[in-house]
Amino acid sequence: MSRISVENLRFRYPNSDADTLKGISLEIPDGKVTALLGPNGSGKSTLFKVLLKILLPYEGRIYVDGEDVSGFDRNRLSRVIAWVPQEEDTFFPYTVLEYVLMGRAPHLGFFSLPSRNDEEIVNKVLRQLGLSSLAHRKVPSLSGGEKRMVSIARALAQESNILILDEPTAHLDLGNKARVLRIIRRMADSGRTVVFSTHDPNEVSLVADRVAIMNGGEIVSEGTPATAIARDILEKIYGVRVIVSELNGKPVVDLSPESFKFALQL
Repeated sequence: MSRISVENLRFRYPNSDADTLKGISLEIPDGKVTALLGPNGSGKSTLFKVLLKILLPYEGRIYVDGEDVSGFDRNRLSRVIAWVPQEEDTFFPYTVLEYVLMGRAPHLGFFSLPSRNDEEIVNKVLRQLGLSSLAHRKVPSLSGGEKRMVSIARALAQESNILILDEPTAHLDLGNKARVLRIIRRMADSGRTVVFSTHDPNEVSLVADRVAIMNGGEIVSEGTPATAIARDILEKIYGVRVIVSELNGKPVVDLSPESFKFALQL
């Protein structure tokens, strides 16, 4: 069953003479991990922003549970979909607890303050992610990996059934990448629908149930990681020679010794 359906989505930025999204159609299944894989400029972040109504398409429709999201107001959409962007500037010295409590905003009235129940939900999320010791730290003082985990905590505190993460492992070391990927898999295993974007096909192979490979604003391959991640497609979109092998039934992608020579010839 599809949780999100995207039909013939087209988007063009102002002052551009070309579409950034070129008729995207995509089914995102319920309770699974779906990955968007592709190079810089392929349209992954733009697609997410259109899904979230940050940007408005000039053609196409998006449905959540069969309902057109064009009729959703901002508050309702936030209760349905939680969003972790690539970069987030924190200009005010909020504590981690205060920052994660902001995730409860879609559930509060306009003049309402967080209740004890909201605080309990936030503390539970912090415990689940191993962040309780940071609760009273100022967010600007955190490391890059800690900030990323706190952004995910804020999204989880929304208690939305759909979680969208834009390149959640970007700029993280191997340990923090592994933590984030475990969280993504765990969220889907608990019943949430998770969508994330990445440049790395091996991240897709590790945690995704489905993958849509994007290039130039189009989906060029779609399916399970085992069927969609193919050598010829990766070489075309990334411009390097690769070796695609298999480990425990999942594809593993490495650069071939010829990759740098191949890239120079393109």
